[in-house]
Amino acid sequence: MRTPHRLALTALVAVLALAGCSGGARTDDSAPATASPSSPSLSSPSPPPASRPPAPPPPSATTETLTPTAPPPPTSSTTPTPPPDPVMPALHSRTYEQARAELARAGVSTARLKPGAQHKDVTVPRDHDGWYICDTSPRPGAPVTAATTVTVRLARDFSDCTTSFNGYLHQENDPAHTP
Repeated sequence: MRTPHRLALTALVAVLALAGCSGGARTDDSAPATASPSSPSLSSPSPPPASRPPAPPPPSATTETLTPTAPPPPTSSTTPTPPPDPVMPALHSRTYEQARAELARAGVSTARLKPGAQHKDVTVPRDHDGWYICDTSPRPGAPVTAATTVTVRLARDFSDCTTSFNGYLHQENDPAHTP
């Protein structure tokens, strides 16, 4: 009983081989189908059609050759798209000096950088390059336009960023504090 299985397997291999040899040529869908794909037959497949498209004629001496031409130069009516606005980098826990360098790398003008104190009872000195950034406005990831003012809240020590008594660094400076 193994002979019909071998014959079916051989016929299947032959059909697949002929299908692979067709070179990917598309067939005319308007021609009637000889066999449906759902019912394979064990008979040998019909040979592929003998008609092929005609080959292009060889170039003759009278054929003129085309020379490539350069594309036309761009016209002034097309305006280049402006680059997207830079985004606010994450500056938390960096020093003011590091923040200025990071903003410059991100394409944000440092002239629009405004320092401020994290606490109401602290005054930021003129030389605050070593102070730490506790908070920023706008938030990290927000677009920064040319008109945006970047405000950073500074503290002398980074540990002071999380210390606050109703906005004051020292509890005794809080008017709501009762000793």
